[in-house]
Amino acid sequence: MDDHQPDMRALRREWWAARIIGTLGALLLIAVLGIYAVMKMSGGGAPPAAPPAAAPSPADVAAARHAESIELCDAALATTQNLKLLPAYATRDGDDAKETAVQGRYICHARTDAAKYAITFDLGCTNLQQAGCIGLYTIEQTGGGVLYQRP
Repeated sequence: MDDHQPDMRALRREWWAARIIGTLGALLLIAVLGIYAVMKMSGGGAPPAAPPAAAPSPADVAAARHAESIELCDAALATTQNLKLLPAYATRDGDDAKETAVQGRYICHARTDAAKYAITFDLGCTNLQQAGCIGLYTIEQTGGGVLYQRP
């Protein structure tokens, strides 16, 4: 019959343990919130600002633009070859990607032993390896007319 009688001493110990754990949890929460508030007021431990970089020289800017033009023209030529609009043996003809009057539209030139081409395309992103970044607009053969025109 003693099976149903609660052990009052054990119950008191459990309640004291629960109170202690609850108090410690509340104190920990208050400490974390206090540290967060102090960090937020002091700038949040943000890294110090980097010193301003020196302006690139005109030669560095020209070299970067030249490399960018080559990369643009290579990507445009690869796109035309992947779509089988120009033969696989066509090569870039010059290193200059010329901007058109339409923002984001460029013209690059390609050639084979038999013909020269002008590839006009829209640049749709900054990562040239991304699919669909080069949107072909026209491909014209010099002296031969339009080979491709975007609908």
